[in-house]
Amino acid sequence: MSRFHPDESLGFHCNLTVKAFLGSWEKKLKEAGISISPAQVRALAQLIGSGALSQSELVDRLSVTPATGVRLVDRMERDGWVVRQPDLQDGRVKLVAPTKRALEIWEHIAPLGRKVMDQAYQEITSAELETVKRTLAKVRRNLEG
Repeated sequence: MSRFHPDESLGFHCNLTVKAFLGSWEKKLKEAGISISPAQVRALAQLIGSGALSQSELVDRLSVTPATGVRLVDRMERDGWVVRQPDLQDGRVKLVAPTKRALEIWEHIAPLGRKVMDQAYQEITSAELETVKRTLAKVRRNLEG
């Protein structure tokens, strides 16, 4: 029986890469004097990119536990980044939506995100990036199905 080594796992490499991205984000946010956590930035990115989401959809997209998601949304609501509003299709569901304040700060955050990506993708062609995206999408499909 051969031993498993984490270096063999794309999941392991993806985790290390996410940590590197988040560390770079944190550094750029701190340098810019923007007081928002990387977790809040990730949540805002989802909400601004997709529009209002139910809390369960947001939790799923962020890959956090429901309890962690509730605490995150509670803090973001307290800090004025999001509001909870009723879903017009299903009154039992609350949607999480970015506030005007969040949209305004996003104008400052988005260029920092572009700088992080530009740094990360140095010497990597667009074809290589597309190959990585397609490969990771296949891995996700394999694991989900």
